[in-house]
Amino acid sequence: MTHTETICSKCAVGCSVTQWQRRGQLVRVTSHENDDIDEGWICDRGRFDYTDVNDPSRLRTPSIRGARATWADAINAVAAGIKGKGARLGISLPQDITNEEAFLFRRLLDGPLKGAKVKMHGRTAIAAPDGETMRIKEIDDARVIVVVASDLENDVPIIDLRVKKAVGKRGAKLIVVYPDGVDFDRSPQTVHIRNAKGAAAAEVRKLASHELLQNPGGLVAILFGDGRGSENMNELATACGALAEKVGGKEMPLYRATNERGALAAGVAGWDKLERVEALFSWGPPPTAGVPASVKFIAAWDHLPRVGYETAVVLPAATFAERQGSYTNVEGVVQFLRPPIALKQPLMEGWQVLCELGTALGLPMDYSGIVPIQREMKLQTPDPSPEPTPVLVGPAHP
Repeated sequence: MTHTETICSKCAVGCSVTQWQRRGQLVRVTSHENDDIDEGWICDRGRFDYTDVNDPSRLRTPSIRGARATWADAINAVAAGIKGKGARLGISLPQDITNEEAFLFRRLLDGPLKGAKVKMHGRTAIAAPDGETMRIKEIDDARVIVVVASDLENDVPIIDLRVKKAVGKRGAKLIVVYPDGVDFDRSPQTVHIRNAKGAAAAEVRKLASHELLQNPGGLVAILFGDGRGSENMNELATACGALAEKVGGKEMPLYRATNERGALAAGVAGWDKLERVEALFSWGPPPTAGVPASVKFIAAWDHLPRVGYETAVVLPAATFAERQGSYTNVEGVVQFLRPPIALKQPLMEGWQVLCELGTALGLPMDYSGIVPIQREMKLQTPDPSPEPTPVLVGPAHP
């Protein structure tokens, strides 16, 4: 059995984890301490949600209407079905799209797939940040923590634990603005303001006069979500920004999808409704709202079989345990993946599939590996923030 340190793919926090493999099977996921983010903690989702990697029914070869096909034939069939559709094409993106895949996909959206409607799985309605946001480790030193429109336990579990640590061990005060019960309610010291759904901004505008914020004695941390889509994010983001300015606070928008912040930076984190589209390119799980009745052509890029794939063009996908690339976490830190399991042919890396699809659509994208893609990304979108040295397929440890 060997183990490899990498990044969890289950939410936007970006915890460091160790993935253990034996004979090509992922058999265990454990924590790998990163004091700036997770402090060695791991949530149940990160620890146990991995068995699909080993599913014996996994898709491993392309197919067209249920019949096995070559990669070339399947990709050409996908291209023929989605090219030139404009707004009649709907694209469903996975929440764990890597930064490198997003970069290549952006090129397709700017070219042969221009005008397509895009919906990203699991993302919030929060816009891309205007500048730097609060870091996770800063929660430890907050004197007052304000949590708005988010159930941290479900949305960002390890941030939930950091808040509990700041309150329980370091004496921070906690204000929660959320319509439903949360696990913080177990503490009698929690100030829980139960707003009507969609009215969080109105409650936030009142908080500057709250007694806990009159003389906080240090950092005020303002963490805000989107109420699972129930809040007007223009109003809520403005209200949280105004509160931060009044009380000297720092903000952390609580993105939910694994690489939502990276996808936003790449301009691919769509929020479009896929209604009335004629063709659907379903990357990852099918759309949450289901396949629109108007769809006449379906292309699926997935690692598991689903109902309806027997009539679609299907491309087999690599799992999180087999992929290279990087994620940008909730606080804006870029972290690199190290796959513990080698990708077995005929499976292809996501960047390879996108390059082949681009060529079939008339937009040649020729890269020898993922490193040249990362170099081009850095040249086109220079980022002044420090990044870790990329480790792509480092040696596993026995």
